[in-house]
Amino acid sequence: MKDGAGRSSSPLDEIRRERWTTAMSGELLELIWVLEATVEMFPELEQTLAAIVAGETFRADELPQPTADERKPPSEEEPSEHEQQELIR
Repeated sequence: MKDGAGRSSSPLDEIRRERWTTAMSGELLELIWVLEATVEMFPELEQTLAAIVAGETFRADELPQPTADERKPPSEEEPSEHEQQELIR
């Protein structure tokens, strides 16, 4: 494939395929299908957004206030396996 032109901004610029592969064609097709499906959803999404915007709203003072523990920043240590399982449930 064609060599890059211009300045190199990162080591990723050095990663270049020698040829276009079948896998790359498949990935490109999948991307196009996702984009196509997203565009097809636009009318439904537009109606949903309009319903949300027209719906009821609430003020910030109507929300429950977090506790002191909930306001603390997350800890830097990794959760235990038990804690991870509890998060999944």
